[in-house]
Amino acid sequence: MATGKVNGDFILKILVGILFVVIGIQGIAGFGGNAIYDELDEAFEIIVGVVLLVAGLLLIVPSFIGGIKASFVKISTLVVLVAWIIFIILEDFVYGMSGLNGDEWFLWLEDLVYHLLILYCIYRVATPAVRKLGNK
Repeated sequence: MATGKVNGDFILKILVGILFVVIGIQGIAGFGGNAIYDELDEAFEIIVGVVLLVAGLLLIVPSFIGGIKASFVKISTLVVLVAWIIFIILEDFVYGMSGLNGDEWFLWLEDLVYHLLILYCIYRVATPAVRKLGNK
């Protein structure tokens, strides 16, 4: 009888996928406050939002439904990884460091650590796809 044990990497992949689905919806709907979209015009926000939404879905859907080409999943994991690196650069260094003084440094550092934790999770999800891509 199966023990019902859930694989941590599976949960991590689903959570990263959900994160990017939400970020994609933010871009499509034009919600403000996300550094990925702050300097983009409206049409490009929608395009980037759709790409991130699809990338997030391609992380989630193959876990439950077969028939999706592995190359699409590999590419989507790389898109997610690159998008989050761009997010960190924009959010924490380009926009985040302007006007910092006093105790704001600690808040900035806390945000940076949160973003790096998510980057590590994305890296863990993307690493198998990158290895498979390199083997071909």
